Amino acid sequence: MKNNLVLADTTVWIHFLRGNSEAVRSRLVPLLAADRLATADIIMMEVLRGARSQKDYDALQKDLAALHCLEIGKKVWERASRIGFLLRGKGISVPLADTLIAAVAMEYDCLLLHDDRHYEMIAGVTKVKTERLAAG
Repeated sequence: MKNNLVLADTTVWIHFLRGNSEAVRSRLVPLLAADRLATADIIMMEVLRGARSQKDYDALQKDLAALHCLEIGKKVWERASRIGFLLRGKGISVPLADTLIAAVAMEYDCLLLHDDRHYEMIAGVTKVKTERLAAG
């Protein structure tokens, strides 16, 4: 892996923000301290839409904006389309957002930290580097 950034999926942020997983907290806090945690606009949108109040939204937006933000440009969209095509050809169906997030991780050569079975399915047909971090 050339890039030492770690892209945390929405599923990981949900566990972290709810405070319901010591494993997630133990994994994210050192990454935050080392300035190695990254996000993308689609992840920020997914996290922010779950805010419970304007105050929470504003605080979350400020915190997420402090992370490395990996741009979703034309190359990422093209990669996501190709991944979607490959998956469909193998009879695998995953949400568009997960396909796009995996494409971001691949384009920027990041480890994708998640708690979502879809990423393991994507990893089965691509070279995306994943680490499943289940709550518990």
